[in-house]
Amino acid sequence: MPAAKLNFLAAVAKYPAFHGSYHFLGVIYLNDHKPDSAIWYLKKAVELNTRNVNHTAEYSYSRLIAAYISKQDYENAFASAWDAYKLFPNSQELQSGLKDACLWAYYTKNNEFDPQYSSIDPRDEYVVNNVDEEYLIVRNLRVNDRNLQVAGQSLANKKGSAYDVLTCSVEGTNNTRKIDFKINWDMGKYFGGINGPTAEVSGNKQKSIPERAGAMLVADNKTDLPAAIKKMLGER
Repeated sequence: MPAAKLNFLAAVAKYPAFHGSYHFLGVIYLNDHKPDSAIWYLKKAVELNTRNVNHTAEYSYSRLIAAYISKQDYENAFASAWDAYKLFPNSQELQSGLKDACLWAYYTKNNEFDPQYSSIDPRDEYVVNNVDEEYLIVRNLRVNDRNLQVAGQSLANKKGSAYDVLTCSVEGTNNTRKIDFKINWDMGKYFGGINGPTAEVSGNKQKSIPERAGAMLVADNKTDLPAAIKKMLGER
């Protein structure tokens, strides 16, 4: 077992009311691809961190949302993101987490988007149905718990298919990573890709709230998401 994990486990045993140790254990388990353990520790970190000093509770919520997404549990990702938004409505990171939870729910269930792409580990290649899915994937990726940021884009032909190639920088480092996105739509017919049945899903009360909210965002990225969610919650 890595020394850092052992140290934080010892800290939890010695100081069980300190939220920071739970947060870092959650991050370690998330990076170790153990989302259930990550979720337990991150929920505990949020529960204990009542003061949000230096935005630390917000960071724990952000990782909690990521852990649920990596587990392909978009309903709980949305629920956690909504709880976080209500507590910290001015956090841009949590606003983004709320939007992404809804987009994952919509795209994976309504636009033939592979849910396995919600892993935090970068792949060399992804098959996507629109440009928005490319950036959704990139926002979810981590390298040593560091986010990726798009630094460049180019089109290429590989293996007889069209690809969108994104060059991404690893936050806080000088490292870069190129990721190939196979374009799974007729670029001459559909500018930007295929978005799926947004009107049908957004108006269907039998669909989940994150799916419907995601459909609204895909149809119009300027949608007032919190207002739309509150309205849908009021319908129930």
